[in-house]
Amino acid sequence: MTYDVTVTTRTLMTVAEFEKLPDDGNLHELDEGELIVMPPPRPRHGRVQRAGAVILDQAVRRAGSGMVLTECGFRLAPDVVQAPDVAFIRAEREAEIAWDRYCEFGPDLAVEILSPDDNAARLQRKIARYLATGTSIVWILDPESITVNVDQKPGVFRTLTADDQIDAPELLPGVSIPVRTLFE
Repeated sequence: MTYDVTVTTRTLMTVAEFEKLPDDGNLHELDEGELIVMPPPRPRHGRVQRAGAVILDQAVRRAGSGMVLTECGFRLAPDVVQAPDVAFIRAEREAEIAWDRYCEFGPDLAVEILSPDDNAARLQRKIARYLATGTSIVWILDPESITVNVDQKPGVFRTLTADDQIDAPELLPGVSIPVRTLFE
């Protein structure tokens, strides 16, 4: 009996190689050395990202508590670079930023927007990595159901609906955002 066995190997890359990738119009992340290529976001994703960034930025500016970034790379391990759709960094951590390199820490708040082709296992790894590298809170926005999952510990989350308010009192005291507005 003959078996046809196909062995596939992953080609892994370093962060140095990752940093040299040409701009091809796609978003790239590095997942334990594996290049993840994501096509440009669709209009719904872009609209939610913009709304989330603008609303969070306005709240942060009023509070004078830090900065909001979009699709900025965070090096969370030697072979991991993740780019949340929206990120918040507290003012006292801004000095840690090297403006021409990836941030060498997790954002204080990471916001990911679900896309129809997202891989659930990969998303769970991303959440766990954020939380393991200094991120206090991860918000997962689902434009399909108009809900937000709030993660503060791996595997433990609460789901907010369009009629709820979302906050992060330990990062943004006194700030409360109507969930619905994140999707408008």
